Amino acid sequence: MGTNLICSFATSMFSTKNLSPRQLSAFTAGILSIPIALGIWWLTGNWKIGVGSFVLVFAGSYGLVLFTLERFIYSKIKLIYKLIHQTKATKREEVYYKYILPKRVLMK
Repeated sequence: MGTNLICSFATSMFSTKNLSPRQLSAFTAGILSIPIALGIWWLTGNWKIGVGSFVLVFAGSYGLVLFTLERFIYSKIKLIYKLIHQTKATKREEVYYKYILPKRVLMK
């Protein structure tokens, strides 16, 4: 039953078309922190230490994954805008495409 619950949660989370960086970070942090917290709880036998380790590992991995993901997305978007800026038409080309080119096509 536990495996089905995890699989249905993962399927429902990824059924959306686009995940936000926060959702992806939370999911990744959960995947990382659950086995670590269970392992610490199994080794120590104390559930308070297991819960504390879950909270610490979840918070740390969430912050790290979110920071890395946002930085990656920012760098890719910056690269796209740089490419768009470099391929922009000059004023002379804009006038040519707007006024001169349509007249030549009509004359033929």
